[in-house]
Amino acid sequence: MKRLFCITAAVILACSTQAIDRAFTDGYTIARSRINTNKEEFGLSLLEGKLAFSRNDTVYVAELGDSFDIKSITPKPDLSALKIEGQFAHNGKTIIFSKGGELYMAEKVNNRWGNPQKLNIDGLEGGRTKVRGTSLAARRWTYKRPAVKGMYDPALSKNGKKLYYVADFEGGQGGTDIWYSVRKPDGKSWTAPKNMGSLVNTPANEEFPFPSGDTAFYFSSTRNDTLKGMNIYKTNLKAKAEMLSADFNSDSNDGNLVVVNGCPFLISQREGNVDIYRPQLPAPVVEAAPDTMEKDTTPINIVRKDYNTCIFYFDYDKTTLIDQYEKEFAYIYDFVKSNPESKFAINGHTDTRGTDEYNQTLSTNRAKVVYDRLIQMGIEKERLSYQGFGKSQPEITDAKTEEEHQKNRRVVIIKLD
Repeated sequence: MKRLFCITAAVILACSTQAIDRAFTDGYTIARSRINTNKEEFGLSLLEGKLAFSRNDTVYVAELGDSFDIKSITPKPDLSALKIEGQFAHNGKTIIFSKGGELYMAEKVNNRWGNPQKLNIDGLEGGRTKVRGTSLAARRWTYKRPAVKGMYDPALSKNGKKLYYVADFEGGQGGTDIWYSVRKPDGKSWTAPKNMGSLVNTPANEEFPFPSGDTAFYFSSTRNDTLKGMNIYKTNLKAKAEMLSADFNSDSNDGNLVVVNGCPFLISQREGNVDIYRPQLPAPVVEAAPDTMEKDTTPINIVRKDYNTCIFYFDYDKTTLIDQYEKEFAYIYDFVKSNPESKFAINGHTDTRGTDEYNQTLSTNRAKVVYDRLIQMGIEKERLSYQGFGKSQPEITDAKTEEEHQKNRRVVIIKLD
């Protein structure tokens, strides 16, 4: 698939679910979502066609924008109260999730989730053994789930009749395997677990099942041919699974891929923290503009306010750096290096539009973009700190024009001593 320059929902929906990973390989990179924080984002799931995830024991539902990323998030107290561990499965008014190493089901009544009931699966008694330690626990990928035993990360087929989950039952391939049960005619119970076999499972650990459409099945594995740690695989359930391209996998832990409206999201630890990642088109290449670093009305530049302060501006709702920033970063690098005994604060800000929560995350991510880039250039971590202030400290409190809003969308680098 050729590079797409018109990013619209219609284009996303036009992508085949069977080839969704291939649709995002040519011309794309896999980048961190703007809503990530220094906390862990995990447990990607689908809820009524939307992306859901957990952070700090709170479940959120995400609203997607038109650039393959999350635009805003909304906490779901009713889901958080269920104490969901990891990925969950949702179908209509039913949710299936793991808690304490067991699978539970809850049904929505009067727009509220009822009391969870342990899922009725035939033949479980006496067939379960303890897990020797999941791939996540072994690599300090600290999901909110039992790390020593149980069943977890359920996923439902498109028609809701087949339930996939991760377990350690006897008779598996070794490690943690992906199993499935079929919904029985009574609609309330499930057949005995059946192993997905060697097309999916190996003596290593397989986790995070996700059926996409009728024939594509994604999951994660720690098998020997991974780049390192845990990587993402796909099978059509007729041939042995193959690892997705390096665009989706790294030499760290990658997993929990889900597809939302034709766009894949995943969890990765490639930059140290457990974060959400998604496809991203690189910014279009533009000719270098004349040196305008003294003009604070130009969106893509810094302002040398005085020797102890730099101000770095961003476009609306953006954190992405493009080629034109190179000269500015060279100046900032020299600015920091010229004071080897000093420390610097990197403070992110937004304009006054949007919710407090969204702007807080956006401002933090803007500050972290500058922080990460300076670290990559060789500035010592202990000399830098970053923080987001959302829309709480505007330069222009009653901004009305886009030029005035622009002055509020900034990252300020301050010499502390």
